[in-house]
Amino acid sequence: MSQNREWKVVLAGECMISRPFSVYEEPEFLGVLDLLRNSDVTYAHLEMNFGDADDLDWASRGDWVASYMIAEPKLADELKSAGIDLLSLAHNHSFDFGSLGLLATIRHCREAGFACAGTGRDLEEARDPVYLETRKGRVGLVSVSSGNKAYEWASHPKAQLLGRPGVNPLRVTMKYQVDDSAAEQLQRVASLLGIGVKRESDEGEEEIAFNFPGDQSTRTSARFIRGENFEVSSECHPRDLEGNLRSIDEAATMADLVMVAHHFNISEGPRSDNPPGFARQFAKAAIDAGADIYIGHGWHKTLGVEIYRGKPIFYGIGNFIAQSEFVRRVPYDSYEAWDHDVDRLPTLTPAAYPLDPGLDLAPWWSSAVIEMACDGEGLREIRFHPIEMGRQATSGGTITRRTGKGSHALTEGRPFLADRETAEIVLNRLKTLSAPLGTMIDIEDGIGTIRL
Repeated sequence: MSQNREWKVVLAGECMISRPFSVYEEPEFLGVLDLLRNSDVTYAHLEMNFGDADDLDWASRGDWVASYMIAEPKLADELKSAGIDLLSLAHNHSFDFGSLGLLATIRHCREAGFACAGTGRDLEEARDPVYLETRKGRVGLVSVSSGNKAYEWASHPKAQLLGRPGVNPLRVTMKYQVDDSAAEQLQRVASLLGIGVKRESDEGEEEIAFNFPGDQSTRTSARFIRGENFEVSSECHPRDLEGNLRSIDEAATMADLVMVAHHFNISEGPRSDNPPGFARQFAKAAIDAGADIYIGHGWHKTLGVEIYRGKPIFYGIGNFIAQSEFVRRVPYDSYEAWDHDVDRLPTLTPAAYPLDPGLDLAPWWSSAVIEMACDGEGLREIRFHPIEMGRQATSGGTITRRTGKGSHALTEGRPFLADRETAEIVLNRLKTLSAPLGTMIDIEDGIGTIRL
């Protein structure tokens, strides 16, 4: 921050919005909106696409189990009315409905008045920072995504061909370390099946790589290295890292406050409560390049907070609106992926269960609105205001706000200020996960505080 001004910056989490909310007026809901509106700039991540039937042709994927995320364009206005100014658009659902769905989402967000980043007609547009003029100064946002399929990556134009619309990628390399005994077995398997690839890593170490028949037309392969124990490690793709750091440097040169939003849906094994190596690598590199705030999301739960060079790194900000159960435009592929009888497709409806992953995870339904006080010298204070989206934060996740009367209960999904019990669980989780990162969170009167 280069201006000698006081800023109030608010961060909201992942918005899986599929229902209007402006008609509601519960005090616990209006209290959340007050936090968003009473700021100099408010950021949120859009984990949704906006488009109607005239915007779309077909779903672009069909090879993995997850939701297809699209909602009516008018819901962009609902988010704007909540006080949100900046949206990151790069995520693993950005290309659910192909280039038409991606471009429709950008158009509807811009028409609603958002500054949005992370996707575009080609890689240059997707990687560009977006700028927002506020009364306190200029804000820049760079949005990136890790974990997308290759056809979802935006590309540059070349040879009289247009660039590919898509997301701004930050690809990730995974390495699997095994002990000597396992390495010998892997080499034997690779040799006997005839699928081994000889390769050396950038550090000169021998790798045991598999080129599986289904991947022979791609550069994908599992890479194993010898070591003393078993471990999965990850690092950022060097070219993507370099390109995104250039965008961050540009934003730092041309804006007074710079945010970097990083969506990642992959991990070094099952999603734990620890940020993966590539996210920690990128977060610190982003701040070194000039970012003031790193905002991580994608695992749909809160993770720890680290303060690096006086700047906050939020590895996981969790959900803010959780309404994926109410998505209406569900394509064939989703029913098939969730093992419904697609021969009975005309009888299947969006009320079929299951069609969504992860909904029974307790952390899915609670997080915090993050409020930061900054001045020209940097960050002074971070405050965490716990919220819940219709379920208790206890392990059972009892539904407190239900929609519908079907046999499978649906959770309403709007954010409410949390009650005392839920607030304590949310804040203690943040405190526990942040402590190993060197960050202390004080809890008082249902609010968590980091003071610098």
